[in-house]
This record gives sequence, structure tokens and C-alpha cells, in this order.
Amino acid sequence: MTDSNTDKLVLELVACDRCKNPFMMPKGEKLRKQENNEEIVCKNCIKLAERKKQLASSVIESQKEIKTSIKEFEDKLQTAETQDTKKIFYEKIKKQSEILTKSVELLKKIEKTNDEKYIEEYKKLFEKLKKEVS
Repeated sequence: MTDSNTDKLVLELVACDRCKNPFMMPKGEKLRKQENNEEIVCKNCIKLAERKKQLASSVIESQKEIKTSIKEFEDKLQTAETQDTKKIFYEKIKKQSEILTKSVELLKKIEKTNDEKYIEEYKKLFEKLKKEVS
């Protein structure tokens, strides 16, 4: 039996271009990616990007639902006869608008950073938003 490096998987430690954390990659892969102007990305950053995409699509759907409910409340506000009823619909519109604004702000933070805490914060807000919309 020969003991050659061609039969073995040889790894090297490289830094992720996004998070700068080190991870193991097959030797020579880094050079190949650099020659092709490809980004060197760890599995954690790839998973984070996927989660951000899923979250963004969920946000867009929820925002559409909130906008629809705001329009419905506005219609009801215009047809309301008593001042108390108008006040109730106004408060509902205000609350929905605040949730919508908060979701947009958090979405911007998620887009700007790769920080996991914003994703978790948004998930909590998203769950709260779903409960309030239904």
C-alpha cells in the first residue's frame, strides 16, 4: 500500500469572506474560487442567507395582509356613525401601522447585517403580528 496524499482528503483553514470566521475547505479550493472571483462562504453564512430570503418572502406576504386590513378598517371608519366606533377603528389602524413600520425597520436591519439576533427578533414580531392580524 502506498501512502500518498492523492488518496486523502487534504483540508486547509480559510476565512469566510462574509463573517471572517475560519472554516475548513479542500486544499486548492480557495485558490480556484479566487481565480474565478467567487466568494468564499462558510455553511453558516449560506444558511443565514437562506433564512433571510425565507423571512423576506414571509414579511412581504404579511405586509400585504396588514395593508389589506388597514384599508378595511379605513372603510369601516368612514361608514362608522358614532364617535366611539370611529375611535376604535382609528386605534386599530394605528396599531396595524405601527406593526407594519416595525416590520419594515427590522427587515432593513436584517438586510444590512448578518446578525442572528435580528432574525430572532423578527421571528418574535412576526408571530405577534400573525396573532394580531387574525
